[in-house]
Amino acid sequence: MKKKVLVVGGTGYLGKKVIEQLLSRDVKVRALIRLGSDATDLEKKGVKVFLGDLTKPESLLQPLEDADAVITSAIGYSQRKKGDSLKSVDDIGNRNLVDAARKMNIPRFVFTSILTADKAESVPHFWQKKLIEDYLDQKGVPYVALRPGAFLDQNPKWDFWASGLKKGKLTVLGSKKAKWTHILSDDLAKYLALSAINPNVPLGKIDIGTDEPLSMELLVKYASDYTGKTIKLASLPWPIMRTIFGLVGFFNPMMSDLKKMMDYFFTGQSIADTSIQKKAFGEVPTLKDSVFRYCERIGLKKLV
Repeated sequence: MKKKVLVVGGTGYLGKKVIEQLLSRDVKVRALIRLGSDATDLEKKGVKVFLGDLTKPESLLQPLEDADAVITSAIGYSQRKKGDSLKSVDDIGNRNLVDAARKMNIPRFVFTSILTADKAESVPHFWQKKLIEDYLDQKGVPYVALRPGAFLDQNPKWDFWASGLKKGKLTVLGSKKAKWTHILSDDLAKYLALSAINPNVPLGKIDIGTDEPLSMELLVKYASDYTGKTIKLASLPWPIMRTIFGLVGFFNPMMSDLKKMMDYFFTGQSIADTSIQKKAFGEVPTLKDSVFRYCERIGLKKLV
């Protein structure tokens, strides 16, 4: 019998990839879609679409009925839609989903968390992930919390590196040498899908990353290896930039959050222990191969 999996956040950058991974594994996919979201492509692919909202608990029960698992990658702090916020979606919304999963006796709750979230109290959207992990423990819901490092690739409108790499000179914020773990969204999407349908993936928290952490020097080195051309690297002094971010953050919460996130990354604490990842999903992606795949995606010309 085919597995039935509900995906929450299925119209987002990561959620769409999760759905593709599930469909490729012959899973009956459901998606929770908010009013106003375009579900045309999902319906064409055979995804069963439900209208609902994490902030409206009553809308969550029907999509979960008889489901074998739920995967959520929904976030509100990026404020994609009016009314989205860290409080409304990431906190209240996720708690509503946990409560609904418990009520419907869902066998697996797959949560997209963040690497070392429990060490990052200073970063609001990181710490919120830790609070939801705590809530899952409190409610006794069987869950897998994948804790990925930073995305190596981003939604094109948020990609900070592509333009500079294509021009042959990348300018970054702060340290060129500081390292923290990254992962490609394609790999994370595959792991999220497998966590929902493969009973051999253990319950609990799993760090997700490549085989080594990334520095901006390594990014430029591997991108230069890919193209066969030397890409220059420059940096904007972080003390100056964090002051600017802090001032702008008084009016734009996203900038304040970004400042705190970069402060945390520069502490060197965001490093994955990939031992459980390897046992659960097989060989850990190498950083060099991941950067090469990223370069291919953004259209850099490969050295022949």
